[in-house]
Amino acid sequence: MKLKLKRYLLLHKRLIRRKSYICMTLSIFLLILVLRGIATQDSSITSVAIAKEEGADEISRKVYESLSSPNVLIRYIRYDTEKEAIDAVAEGKADEAWIIPADLSELIAEFAEHKSVSKPIKIYARDPNVLHFFLREILEAQLYKHIGKLIYTDFAEKKLGKATADYEAHIPDVNIFRIYDIGAEEPEEQPDYVTAPLRGFMALWLIISAIASAMYYISDERKGLFIYWKTKSPAVREFLYIFVVMFDSAVIALLGLFLGGVMTDIRCEVPLILLYAVTLTLLAMIFRRIMRNEKILGVFTPVIITMAATFSPVFMDLRAFWYIQKIIPSYHYLESVFDPYYRTGMIVYCISLLGIVILIEGFKKILGFKH
Repeated sequence: MKLKLKRYLLLHKRLIRRKSYICMTLSIFLLILVLRGIATQDSSITSVAIAKEEGADEISRKVYESLSSPNVLIRYIRYDTEKEAIDAVAEGKADEAWIIPADLSELIAEFAEHKSVSKPIKIYARDPNVLHFFLREILEAQLYKHIGKLIYTDFAEKKLGKATADYEAHIPDVNIFRIYDIGAEEPEEQPDYVTAPLRGFMALWLIISAIASAMYYISDERKGLFIYWKTKSPAVREFLYIFVVMFDSAVIALLGLFLGGVMTDIRCEVPLILLYAVTLTLLAMIFRRIMRNEKILGVFTPVIITMAATFSPVFMDLRAFWYIQKIIPSYHYLESVFDPYYRTGMIVYCISLLGIVILIEGFKKILGFKH
């Protein structure tokens, strides 16, 4: 027993001495540093040039100032004239320009009375894509604050006879939104959108670690490392060999999640990432049996990672391809972290992989193939 334990402890030492694994590990911490650095800089996804016409009324000034407040995703740039704002879009300094008319109160009054608007707000866009429509919703939300006030005061005066209706007193200054993770009792502080994909990158990195560990095993087996490591169950030896690599990688991934600021409840994180490590260990064993050469396994690694990155919710969740997602291990892990419903599916997926390994070993014994 002590000899076996010593052998697996020596595997840790061999792992640390592998330059390829050290480079993989350093790349993760480099990625974290880069993402955290980007998050502290201007990380807006779009920029809007804003200008107001000369002689702007009170509402025009209010809208202009409210749209100039700092925003994580949107960067507002003030310009003194309409020409400067349009030139900013033409020169690529901004994605679109909003020109606030001087008589915005008149425009709002016309809109509230269901009349045609004589002088609408001008928007100049480089590319009227999906993001442009989201930006327009933000601008409309600012305008509807003033439109709602006008409709309210008009109704109060004409229908209720209250000429001094206090509109502001009926608007509570509270945030009506709370964001919860599935199953959480307290609202969660959402991570910066720049570092949010970090968990997905970690999940993909663990897949790379699993494939690399299978390649290490093939290489060590070819070099005769296991000649003096006799065992009645070579598959168990292989599982423990690969899991040693995956355990170390899982610890590094947990550390990366913590340093990246995307760690959730540690009581949930640890069991899930260990289950994910076991799942990837079994998957690596299957890959090794299908592709018995490390070069072939290396050729298919980009294909495997591309599929995992595409069909896992690293950046977006392609629900239309759910039948493909079900065979991707990183999909089960990433969904399980935030939704307990998927944890059962992850366990079933892991057990299914174990069943496949047992079946392959059984057929090999029946057919008389060597390990």
